[in-house]
Amino acid sequence: KDMMAYFKELNGESSFELENISKIREREGQLAFGVPEDSLAGHAFHTYELRSEDGSVHFQFQHNVCGRRTYAEGVTDAVQFLAQRIVEKSEKKLFNMIDILKEGAMR
Repeated sequence: KDMMAYFKELNGESSFELENISKIREREGQLAFGVPEDSLAGHAFHTYELRSEDGSVHFQFQHNVCGRRTYAEGVTDAVQFLAQRIVEKSEKKLFNMIDILKEGAMR
């Protein structure tokens, strides 16, 4: 869902709506989409597609995560990042993962 805002900005319009998101929750559908069987319990496979109105241009962005380790490490990195902001007495109180990435605080 968060990616929709970026695609709206790229596209210059607001045609990207929640109802355009297809969620594949069934085991067989996930396997057919390419999720390894040993990652069915914890994965994130996402494909975003942008197409021109006339169909002459097709842009695709895909990211696949197998397992939950990446998320657990991200939480650890975020906690360390926030702890440092507390030590520094940061005036900013609201952060997101982009803030962590920009600082290079991810592993």
